[in-house]
Amino acid sequence: MAAYAAALPALAGVLLTLAGMELAWKRFTGRGLLPWLRGRSGTPLSATGFEEFTAIFQGSKRTELAHRQTQLVLRHDESDGAPPTTRIDLDRGIAVITQPRPGDEAR
Repeated sequence: MAAYAAALPALAGVLLTLAGMELAWKRFTGRGLLPWLRGRSGTPLSATGFEEFTAIFQGSKRTELAHRQTQLVLRHDESDGAPPTTRIDLDRGIAVITQPRPGDEAR
């Protein structure tokens, strides 16, 4: 029974140790540990481990992770509610490209 009680803190300790090792490796070499993660600057591998560890105890975290995965797959169309930045009229041969103003990026 004591082994089960110590398993979760031990797992959290291992995750923290691996996160520290990953951070140190990335600082010294400038690259990720795994070959398929070396070229990207997104979520580190240790963050994924912590999210899965949290999802064990919080059902809402599992829902959030599933929602994030769904959002990555979905397509973004001009009709999503934002004003269109480009309009192309093939009949008249006109293309209008609207560049955002510097103050509009915060909205």
